[in-house]
Amino acid sequence: MKLNQITNLVLSVLILGFIIASAYILPHRWQHMCIMWIAWGIVGMGWLVVLRVGEFSAGQAVFLCIGGYFASVLMLKFNFSFWLALILAAFVCSIVALIVGVVLLRLRGLYFVVISLVFAEIVRLSAAASDYLGASEGLWGMQVPKNIGFINFSTKQGWLYLFFLILIVACFTFWRVEKSRIGRIYNYVGASPVLAQSFGIYFMKYKVQAFVISAFFTGLVGAAMAVYFSAVGPEGFSFYYSLVAQIVAIIGGISSLVWGPLLGSFLYIIFDEYLVYIPGARPFIMGMLLIVVIFFLPEGLISFKKKFLVKRG
Repeated sequence: MKLNQITNLVLSVLILGFIIASAYILPHRWQHMCIMWIAWGIVGMGWLVVLRVGEFSAGQAVFLCIGGYFASVLMLKFNFSFWLALILAAFVCSIVALIVGVVLLRLRGLYFVVISLVFAEIVRLSAAASDYLGASEGLWGMQVPKNIGFINFSTKQGWLYLFFLILIVACFTFWRVEKSRIGRIYNYVGASPVLAQSFGIYFMKYKVQAFVISAFFTGLVGAAMAVYFSAVGPEGFSFYYSLVAQIVAIIGGISSLVWGPLLGSFLYIIFDEYLVYIPGARPFIMGMLLIVVIFFLPEGLISFKKKFLVKRG
């Protein structure tokens, strides 16, 4: 095995051991932090795969919104089970991404940034204006799923296992995308769609494909988080949360679809949890960290070893 593969295997085993141990020994507050770390890590992966095909999305939170509301409506209005609502919400997000992506992804650069933000705000404000969706108060009171064996969803331990299961599926999917022929095509399309098309690559197909994959996992996380918090409302899907998806991916490192967003999400959750008591400290520290990373580590914190330690060694 190559050194890179051994490193990834060791990291995977350590994360697996940490999450399993955290379900038993960590306080509830830290278990909640682990859940949020996993959630934002997956959302960051979804944003980054769209960036790989050359599109900078400013409205990633729209799929959290669609997934959360759709699962909540199915459970509250139609008495669907949590598991069926979870899967259907993810697939609905994929269908929306497929329909919208065919149109929006024809735009490039600043035009796509603006239109993705506008689309996200239209969906959010429509939800806020709909009495059926609870208007500005949102929907609340979703029932937690029934226990499965020793996994109890009335505690944070059960939810940690669920989010970890979603993380395994997401990591495997994005890792396979990154290491496969499709991942290389994404890079070609992101570098130059016109040049890629000259080699027989229909770039719109792969742009829409990346958009659909991103929407599926982001919607899956949005649906799970809605039931985890037992509430969903329009204020939880503002532009700030789209910005968080960008921050965790850029700070962690855009060179890795999996490890970069997970590293960035870890730092974000630490700052978000412990700087919230200091007024104005959280956006200031995160902003400064983002500026430092962009100037000195353009490939993110994950490239620190390659840029400094290996070069000097």
